[in-house]
Amino acid sequence: MEELRAKRIRPFAVVAAVLLIVCIAMARLPESLVELLDRNSPFTSTQKGWAYRLLAFAAIGQALYGGFMLLRPDRVERALQKDQKLARMSRAKVTSTIARTAATMLIFTLAYGIAAFVVTGQRGGFWLFPVVAIGQGLWYYREVGQIARWMGFRNEPEHLDATRGLWTREPADYCPPIARGLKPVDEGTPVPES
Repeated sequence: MEELRAKRIRPFAVVAAVLLIVCIAMARLPESLVELLDRNSPFTSTQKGWAYRLLAFAAIGQALYGGFMLLRPDRVERALQKDQKLARMSRAKVTSTIARTAATMLIFTLAYGIAAFVVTGQRGGFWLFPVVAIGQGLWYYREVGQIARWMGFRNEPEHLDATRGLWTREPADYCPPIARGLKPVDEGTPVPES
């Protein structure tokens, strides 16, 4: 199960590096370029404000939709039931695919921020979007971990019939590990001294 949880780290680390690079580049842009974008904008200040609000609303809505609707174990279970190709994939492959998808959704939030900067020409408005992306990334990282945990408990390999992928019954003489100390001792078996 730890292997499944480790599969989610790499995509989020790559996206965090991209986020850091874009933020550093935005902070290092020359002020003359920022003023040039602001002066040459085809929008009025009112239109810029509404465009910024619309982009911020879209970014926050996308983050909420991804967290509440897409990254849910029951949604993954339905997808596994519908798509046989997906159901035949290994748990690690499914988990890494979900992690890559969740991490890619953070890039869209960053793209909204870059679009807001280009449309409005105001660098200060850009910083809302990396903050949203960081919160979204932490939330999505947790949700992918929950899905990885669910995938780890789903169809454990020691209980699977290798040919059909179905649960099998234990042998008739099987005793669970917790109850093995409660088994009666045979008459002919010597009892260990304590």
